Amino acid sequence: MAIHGKNGYISVDSDDLSSFLSSSGLDKSIETNEVTTYGDDDKNYIIGLKDATFSLEGKWDATIDGHIADIETEQDTTGYVAFDYGPAGNTNGNVKYSGNAILTSYNINPPVNGEITFSANFQVTDGINRGTFSS
Repeated sequence: MAIHGKNGYISVDSDDLSSFLSSSGLDKSIETNEVTTYGDDDKNYIIGLKDATFSLEGKWDATIDGHIADIETEQDTTGYVAFDYGPAGNTNGNVKYSGNAILTSYNINPPVNGEITFSANFQVTDGINRGTFSS
């Protein structure tokens, strides 16, 4: 079954940023470490550490800029911010990814012939929890 992305949800530092976003993404990876030894005809690997990042893109205004400023302030205090991400929305029972992350970049793009947009990138720290939203 296909699921439309229009209901996507993301909260960072307890602020719902969904209404500002036109795109978001969660990238998870697992490193592999080569353990090939002499005499092997093929490379051999073992599973290494997990990693994740997420990105946000959308419409810029003073409100989203204020949210980003709050994120930076919280991050300066605690070293990270909490997040909840629901690709299909935050309705009861929908998949939720949550954890802590570090804002690594914030970009504002004011083109001369169009709408001002922003993008932000986050590095997840200490893993992601997968669960579901509940009331």
